[in-house]
Order: sequence, then C-alpha cells, then structure tokens
Amino acid sequence: MFINIHTHQEIHDAKIEVVNLDVDSNEKTIQYTYGLHPWYLDKKTFRSKLSTLAIVANEKRCLAIGECGLDKICDVDFSLQEDAFVEQIIIANKINKPLIIHCVKAFNEVINCLNLNNNKVPVIIHGFNNNENIARVMVNEGYYFSFGKALLGYDSNAAKAIKNVGRKNFFLETDDSEFSIKYIYKKAAELLGIDEEILQQQVQSNFENVFKRKLV
Repeated sequence: MFINIHTHQEIHDAKIEVVNLDVDSNEKTIQYTYGLHPWYLDKKTFRSKLSTLAIVANEKRCLAIGECGLDKICDVDFSLQEDAFVEQIIIANKINKPLIIHCVKAFNEVINCLNLNNNKVPVIIHGFNNNENIARVMVNEGYYFSFGKALLGYDSNAAKAIKNVGRKNFFLETDDSEFSIKYIYKKAAELLGIDEEILQQQVQSNFENVFKRKLV
C-alpha cells in the first residue's frame, strides 16, 4: 500500500493521496488537507479565510490542517504569518486533527508557537530537508517528518535524516513534484536498507496511528 501524505494534485498512483487545498479552492478530493499557506496570506482577508477553514476543517474528508506555518524568506509580514499560524493551531486542537507544517528558517518560532498555544495534536513537518541538529530537536519535540524529492539526492539532509529519525516518525510525499510516490518509496527503502514492503507496512502503521484511521 502506497500512501502519499502530501501532494498538490491527484496522481492516482497511491492507495491514499492526501491533497493539499487552499481554503479558496472549490475542488474536493477523497482525502485532503485545508490550510492558510504563509506565502499567500493577506492582512485584509486572512480572518475571513480562517472562518472558512474552521467550517471546512470539520469535514470528514479533511484529514489535517495545513499546510500552514512560518517562512522567513517569503515577503509576507512575519507577524501576520505568526497570527495566522497560531489561529490554525487553535482550530486543529479544537477539532483534534493533525497539523501539516511548512517551515523555512523558522523552526524555533514554529516550536514556540506550538508550545505556547498548548498544542496536543500530531505535527508533521512536510518536505523536511534540514540538518541533523534540527532533526534531533524535532524528534525530541515528538514531531513527525514527511520526506519527498529531496531523498533523491544521496548527500541531501533529507537522505541523512531519514536514517536517524526513527521509522515510526515519518511519512513520504511528492509535494508539487512530478515524481511518482512509488519512486520516493523505492529511494527511501534503499536509503534505509530495508525491503520496500516493510517500508509500506511501516508508513501505513504511522498513518493509522496519527490519523486514527484503520486502512484495509
């Protein structure tokens, strides 16, 4: 069973494809996440979008809130990013659904926002490709990792991190790439030195644990 935990389009090459949708989207898929991405925040509209999110997030097909988070290299005012992120943490905890996190050069701030707002839901750092020190901190915080195309670079931070974060702590994704999730699984199994079927079983177990859904 292949599970793609984070993609921006249905590719139909996995049993479970969790498609990331913006709250403005009218598209609906079998499983999806909704969130306010830090790149696209607007001070004039983000409150109304949060109201929409609070309603849509209750739908059964909406598995998580996100992607949301903080990004220090985009042009959006950082205080606005923090305000929107905190509101989404509150929504996620109110309805008890995981958070899919976009984070660029702001891990300390992400951790602070989560801890200061008493986050209790699972946190998944998507597209992880950071150094081992950051990975270690994330593990200690109890967060999960989602690895994607960065695994294809054998000397990438992602390729190193996946060997050390623990098999119960990660997922696999395609994000906005054109790679098949099956190729990502193949590379991940190769890096871990395990049979691909074992990897599939582990990711399925991780999915069932985090999303509280039994897969058949």
